[in-house]
Amino acid sequence: MNVRLLALLLVVMACTGQGAAPPAGAQTATRAKDLAAAAATITAEDMRSRIAYLASDELGGRDTPSPGLELAAEYLAREFAAAGLEPVPGGEGFIHRYPLNIRMVDTAQVELAVERGGKRETLAFGSEFAAAPGARAEVSGGAVYRALTSLASERGDEALRGRVVVTELEGTPGREWAGNLRAAHSAAENRGAAAIVFVLDPALGPDDVRQLARAFARVRGAPAGVPAFYVTREAAERAFGASGRTLAEALAADGGATVAGRVPVHDPGIRAPNVVALLRGSDPVLRDTYVVFSAHMDHVGIGAPDASGDSIYNGADDNASGTAALLEVAQAFAALEERPARSLIFLAVSGEEKGLLGSRAFTDDPPVPIGSIVANINMDMIGRNSPDSIVAIGLDYSSLGPLTQEVARTYADDVRLTVAPDLWPEERLFFRSDHFNFAAKEIPAIFFFAGLHEDYHRASDHAEKIDADKAARVARLVFYLGHRIASDPEPPQWTEQGLAEVRALTSGRRR
Repeated sequence: MNVRLLALLLVVMACTGQGAAPPAGAQTATRAKDLAAAAATITAEDMRSRIAYLASDELGGRDTPSPGLELAAEYLAREFAAAGLEPVPGGEGFIHRYPLNIRMVDTAQVELAVERGGKRETLAFGSEFAAAPGARAEVSGGAVYRALTSLASERGDEALRGRVVVTELEGTPGREWAGNLRAAHSAAENRGAAAIVFVLDPALGPDDVRQLARAFARVRGAPAGVPAFYVTREAAERAFGASGRTLAEALAADGGATVAGRVPVHDPGIRAPNVVALLRGSDPVLRDTYVVFSAHMDHVGIGAPDASGDSIYNGADDNASGTAALLEVAQAFAALEERPARSLIFLAVSGEEKGLLGSRAFTDDPPVPIGSIVANINMDMIGRNSPDSIVAIGLDYSSLGPLTQEVARTYADDVRLTVAPDLWPEERLFFRSDHFNFAAKEIPAIFFFAGLHEDYHRASDHAEKIDADKAARVARLVFYLGHRIASDPEPPQWTEQGLAEVRALTSGRRR
């Protein structure tokens, strides 16, 4: 090209603005407008609608595993696809499964019989007794009575070895009841008993036994210890001949009694779902690093009915609220015209209520290199309590704490939330939700949580009690925070004290 012509062309382009980048201020304004428009897609109406479905009776409390949990996973997968997100390789589309490693009781084969005075009395499973499995599927031995208090306190009682201990468990299920049960069970096992029979309080009848049978129907891992049988008072008095006399007197008379029980289990090979979606970043280098947003989609399923007869524990706040927010945040990021530099993973896990199982499976066998994950933002129970505040567990552990406060101030007009530090340090909440499994891999993590309430793990945790406006504002805060992390070339860092504490509590779990 002629040099004079080239010079003339450059002058013309400079005068007309052709070929020049927009001023920095204009670029910043455009990005801010794009961000605000995306955040505006997160609404109270959408949150309310999503929570209403996830916490509906149709999903049956979303236990792990259950048909309702599968419905929740399918719903999340559809919604991620509709928003334009991609599946992460390694799963069945958006759904990634992991082995639950549970054993199921073969309820049709459970047996309990008492032989006394040449007669055999067989009890009815599910109405007269419930059973929890032990290391041995079949047990038998002479029955020996011990009061609950003496069983837990006496030491070196060799008379229990190889015998079936019979004791009376007073009261109804609750914390004290469970504590007494565990102490007696442990004592019987430590003294070499073959099994233990708990004779239940007269207030507990067939309906209560059915609930117990359901509760003991599956165990995680191989059963250990000695099997335990929970027998109604009426059935125990009939089987042991205790009508008109105490159980201790009955078992000491007539040559005693022999108890035989059977609680077989099998491995059903159940694989539970996590739902994983990806939004790729825009930077050619940083797109191979990831910010993970997480929430657990499971709850506790069906349990003891409340005073109204409701037995479905819907889990609207715990954690349909966080799950709905996960979807809304994903939708907002997908609406951006300009994506952030880093890639984003949206992770809905199951098994949280069973011991953080889904997030453990994800972090132990991640679909992307674990070292490429720079941060985790976790949401659990964000829809209740004070409407103008949210607790961020882990504020002091990493640079995510100061960044969260800065983001809350920057977008104060939109989120209208005070971010509070951990209000319950004695509860050690940083180590009790799914972000913990990321922290165990030394990935900086923060956990948004609005606190417990009277409906926690009860059938009364219903969708109409959710503050949908607050939940939407928490979701927008998470969106803004995630955008900052994903746009910053410098990843979050642990504080020295925070990392030291995490390492002290997670030895052996590092990368």
